[in-house]
Amino acid sequence: MTDGFSLLSTYVEGLDKALGGGIPKGSTVVVAGTPGTMKTSLVFNMLYHNCFHGSRALYITLEQSAENLKIAMKRFGLGDFNESQIYIVDIGRLRLELSKKEVTRDWIDILVEIVKEAVNTNHYDLLALDSLDALYSLMGLHNPRRELFHLFGALKEFGLTVFLIGEVPFGSSQIAQFGEDFLADGILYLKHVEINESDVELRLRCVKMRMVDTEHSSFTLLHDGGNFSVVKSIPKSRESEQRVVLNV
Repeated sequence: MTDGFSLLSTYVEGLDKALGGGIPKGSTVVVAGTPGTMKTSLVFNMLYHNCFHGSRALYITLEQSAENLKIAMKRFGLGDFNESQIYIVDIGRLRLELSKKEVTRDWIDILVEIVKEAVNTNHYDLLALDSLDALYSLMGLHNPRRELFHLFGALKEFGLTVFLIGEVPFGSSQIAQFGEDFLADGILYLKHVEINESDVELRLRCVKMRMVDTEHSSFTLLHDGGNFSVVKSIPKSRESEQRVVLNV
């Protein structure tokens, strides 16, 4: 407990400390990054470990099928889990069942209804939506900022800790497309950084996290086949100096 609010552990070694103790429960956090930066794996890893410590999670996938997601996470080093811990909603399958409603493009209302029913029935406290970009494509947004304000506000009312996964195009300097950075309580940004001609590092930076005193510098994100960890990234100038020293 910190100043009247609880913190959710990321179960990423070193990251809770960098975040000032963890993620404030009830926050809406955008996890954004370029393709291939393990956004889905990082979010699912956080849900997975929290659920083995008493939480219950709802994972809404708009891209991968539920079965493919389970297989991918198992290959990633996460063991078996049951639906009472993490329940995966496959929107691809749901789209076939709701094809008539899809024509009206009211997918924000559909998602809010799904979450509301799930929370009331099974008392979930964690939610992940994968991904925002797939949702935008599905919805055909007419007034993106207004519709996203409605989505963020509706999810906030449920008291969940929410993770929204977003894709950042290669070469883009913008993390958010429609003001998600202003609506979100927190932003975790992942990207690959070229260290030299042959080496690339995956880096994570907390752009913002309301209510906690967080470090905003970049960390190298590591995965050992079973667990995530972060270590402080070395600036390129110091990397060059280290290589010179080591080569002497």
